[in-house]
Amino acid sequence: MSANTSSLLVLANSGRAMAESARRGGYKVTLLDRFCDQDSLAVADCWPVTQGFSNLDVEIFAEELTSIIPDYPCGLVYGAGLEESTQLLKHLSSRCQLHGNDPSVLEMLRRPRRLFSLLSRLQIPYPEVSFRPPYAAAGKSWLIKRAASCGGQGVAYFSAAHAVADSVCYYQKHIPGQVMSVLFIADGNRHRSIGYNLLGMTGSSAPAPFLYSGAIAQSSVPDYVRTQVELVVEKLVSELGLRGVNSLDFVHNDAGIFVIDINPRPTATLELYEHLTADGWIKQHIQACRGELPVMSSIGSAMLHGQQILYAPKTIEIPADMAWPLWAKDRPLAGTRIEQGQPICSLYAQAATSEEVKAALLRYRDEILHTLGSPLYQPIPRKVAV
Repeated sequence: MSANTSSLLVLANSGRAMAESARRGGYKVTLLDRFCDQDSLAVADCWPVTQGFSNLDVEIFAEELTSIIPDYPCGLVYGAGLEESTQLLKHLSSRCQLHGNDPSVLEMLRRPRRLFSLLSRLQIPYPEVSFRPPYAAAGKSWLIKRAASCGGQGVAYFSAAHAVADSVCYYQKHIPGQVMSVLFIADGNRHRSIGYNLLGMTGSSAPAPFLYSGAIAQSSVPDYVRTQVELVVEKLVSELGLRGVNSLDFVHNDAGIFVIDINPRPTATLELYEHLTADGWIKQHIQACRGELPVMSSIGSAMLHGQQILYAPKTIEIPADMAWPLWAKDRPLAGTRIEQGQPICSLYAQAATSEEVKAALLRYRDEILHTLGSPLYQPIPRKVAV
């Protein structure tokens, strides 16, 4: 094991933002993710895991990792995509220090019966759940969800055609209301909220209705909603011993709040708050995992920050002369073939109001698609996993 305390191994489906944040904190980063795009290669030693972490043979992967990284980094941080890879995390944590929630937390959260039993015991509200197909349901009143998925990949409207007998699937009542998330940092006992985010983008190019398409940070919420959410987070941190940066997805309406997901690791919205810290949130994440919560600034930004994931409306190839604008990140290498429904890049904007942020992101989307010679997005009538 390397003795270099500034060396860090980052694992995620898309880890560019985490790698950049860690680099700002002074870490030398080795990144394993699915893309190894231009941005990632600029800040980290990057190795592609194109088929995702859940499909890996742990022993073989560990041997390959040892061959390409003889001296393991001393620290390990993980993001989205490791929900079904707890054995891999356990194996790697025997070689380097894990900065994040214990794999047992992921194992509990990926088991719907245990999760909803926990929420019920803690008196945390959530939409009605069934483990039998709700064939009598009308319209789009129920959802079918795959446990341990991330970013909305395993979520769809239920219909009678979904006669699924898969034990990892369950069904949940679709609750109308505003879908949001709260990003928070915890030390296993206490937490501090980083910010509230409005989820989903109008005019999104996401090929499935619940696939993560973007967010606007620092979104205002009514005081009663904030009070309820903070109480829920307090209960979850205390019960699960959550550490580092996490997020909670919820929907709120006139009846109150309803928890729809718990993400026990840094999420895509973390990048929207990078401007609030001098040395990056990943450094703060690691310190919180060691029991040291950061002092949160009470000075808010006059600008709202937003992001949108741009998905390919058709199969495209990135041209050699592609000139990427500064507001586009996760930029694929020239010659990369991107299949229909797969992410092209991430777009970022800031403005004084959420409507201005949304408008800017839509302009950016149209500009990239025009540059790539693609027509404006038309809904793709199928579900695509990314």
